[in-house]
Amino acid sequence: GYEEGAFTGAKRGGKPGKFELADGGTVFLDEIGDVSLSMQAKLLRVLQERQIERVGGAGATPVDVRIIAATHKNIEEMVQAGEFRQDLFYRLNVFPLLIPPLRERTEDLPLLIDVFFQRYNQSLQKNLTGIDAAVYSYLKEYSWPGNIRELENTLEYLVNIETSDQVTISHIPDRLRKAVGKAKNVISSAAVTPIAELERQAIHSALQRYGRSAEGKEQAAKALGISKATLYRKLKEYGNQD
Repeated sequence: GYEEGAFTGAKRGGKPGKFELADGGTVFLDEIGDVSLSMQAKLLRVLQERQIERVGGAGATPVDVRIIAATHKNIEEMVQAGEFRQDLFYRLNVFPLLIPPLRERTEDLPLLIDVFFQRYNQSLQKNLTGIDAAVYSYLKEYSWPGNIRELENTLEYLVNIETSDQVTISHIPDRLRKAVGKAKNVISSAAVTPIAELERQAIHSALQRYGRSAEGKEQAAKALGISKATLYRKLKEYGNQD
């Protein structure tokens, strides 16, 4: 905020700032991780002294506000890197709430997809009957780096552009096709270790730990959950018999 005549173009009578307007209420600081260090210092001063001073003002004005801050960045890492003031971080981090990204709570996807589909089906005055199963598959397998906002925008686009009686695969955005297709290729091309090899590695690890003496093999068999006779048979099978 500023006082009248504080600078060229200042409104007559001045203008109250955000904290002054929120006196007795709440200020929401979105993307706090993007605030410059100089602005962080000013914000810290407001939080410490509980008062603000208008630009061009001669005195301080007390304010009583509740602060809610949000960010998608790791503030603790920023503090370590010197990109965020430690004192401000502890001032703000009184009651932290962690909202996991959409990719970590895929069980919410069906409900959110249905809510956004119904919302835009109605607001865009469409009469779509539903979403094709193939489209649903893409929506559930995509990682949604933009979280709920990206999901909502995607549903709005799909409902808006569709000309048939339901959302079809022909209008799936390229970014979803490419991302989901790439993920499927990575999974399908990943090497699968045969069970026999996993078993051989487990036996080798057990013998490395307990030794190859008779007593060691007995302990190894017990740790592996097999009989000593089975262990000896496996060692012979894998060519590891002493």
